[in-house]
Amino acid sequence: MQELQIPNGYFQLLNMYLLQQGMDIFTLPFLEQHQTQLRYVLSLPIDSQSTYSFFLEVVELTRQHAHCPQLVLEMARLIRPEHFGVLGYMVSRSNSVAEALHNIIRFSRLVIDGEAVIPMQLLHQTKEIHLSWPLQDTRYMMINELTSACMAHLAKQIFPASLQLLSMQFAHAPQMARYHYEKFFGCEVSFGHVQYSFVISSDNLDSKSELADPSLMQLLLRQAEEAIASKSHYGSLDQHIYMRVAEYLRQKNSVPKIEQIANELHVSARTLQRQLNDLDSSFKKIVEAERMKRCEQLLQQDMSLTDIAMQLGYSDQSALARAYKAYSGQTLLQKKQQFKIPPKP
Repeated sequence: MQELQIPNGYFQLLNMYLLQQGMDIFTLPFLEQHQTQLRYVLSLPIDSQSTYSFFLEVVELTRQHAHCPQLVLEMARLIRPEHFGVLGYMVSRSNSVAEALHNIIRFSRLVIDGEAVIPMQLLHQTKEIHLSWPLQDTRYMMINELTSACMAHLAKQIFPASLQLLSMQFAHAPQMARYHYEKFFGCEVSFGHVQYSFVISSDNLDSKSELADPSLMQLLLRQAEEAIASKSHYGSLDQHIYMRVAEYLRQKNSVPKIEQIANELHVSARTLQRQLNDLDSSFKKIVEAERMKRCEQLLQQDMSLTDIAMQLGYSDQSALARAYKAYSGQTLLQKKQQFKIPPKP
């Protein structure tokens, strides 16, 4: 798997924190073996990217030797737009919260990139807006925590009077005392969720920024589009869509439409279908395969066939049974027996 890439701005944040504590990152004994690589990374442009594994090791060593369990939060207090590169400047110059969120979702690969990254989603729930993404691996807890804290603190700088964070939801367990989180975010903070989420009021979407600069935004937009276009694509398109469809079925208990996935990829549904055709695939084929995989997962949870059919978008149990038989050559009851789950009456 391709190594996760993070912004060099994060290394700059660590250096800034250490300088505030009166420490020189290049003379610390516990970082002695990393001096050559640290000097190289810190000499690179702030908007370039380096490997996450190296950053994680350096941060963990610093947290231990500095006896600072809340290190990532202290680093996040120092965040400025330039630490996120061109995307940071785009967010700071956006006309409204809605425009800022759109830019974050569209260009997040310019900050953190790699095969393990799943695009953020904007979900509307009654009067709340959730900016969400899943936890792919426990190795990424620290970078998710740091990025969340940096985004929240930067948002307070850009929209100081109008943006209120209702709650912050983490997909992992707390990594420090809870009061550190509550003091930093200034809202309810909870853990162990299916995914990470910033929760704000839907009334905040039209909130304006005093730093908005439409002319500069046009230049930044072109720069961001060129940077995205120059990036390599991790894995194949159909593999990415398999992953996205699986996320919908598992987390939202719904079958996505091609328009939804196309919108997340910033292409038209027609273009997406054509690209899949070129790969000898189709959106319908991908959805059906993921439905069957999800069906088997739900069978192991001893869910009734009627409930499984409803959750996977089939008209009834018989339609599900026909689809599964065509897919696997087995009946649903045969599969249940394999899982050693007696059928419910």
